Amino acid sequence: MKLSRRLVTGVAAFGLIGGMTTFAAGPAEAATPRSADACVFVHGTTSDSGTNTHGLPTVTGGTAFTKPSSSSCHDFNLWSGTVGVAYEGWLKGSDGDWSECTEGNVEYTGSSIVLCSDVAAGTVEAVTTITNNVGLSIEIED
Repeated sequence: MKLSRRLVTGVAAFGLIGGMTTFAAGPAEAATPRSADACVFVHGTTSDSGTNTHGLPTVTGGTAFTKPSSSSCHDFNLWSGTVGVAYEGWLKGSDGDWSECTEGNVEYTGSSIVLCSDVAAGTVEAVTTITNNVGLSIEIED
């Protein structure tokens, strides 16, 4: 079907005038960072930290998370928790031993916090608190 030049020009002009909001919102929306879209969000609970019979650090109870290979996030982050509580990330090595993340205890103020940096896919992770409040509800961004 062949449209007249007048109709095509009229439709194009309407699109420019009437669709300005749509066109203006498109580029702004594209400029918004979308890195969190590829991250994985999981609900769980805090664990308890201590030492085992060999004197090595151990994490018990709570939720053990596994860094998914589908995630583009490089870090292990606390996305939501209890404001005012200091959280700490833990990683389980291939030898089965737990180690504290170098970020240490970080107080949650209502915004996402990094618990561990540069975590490899497949790594088992856990979250504790400075007072070992086992079972606190948390959401991680992995």
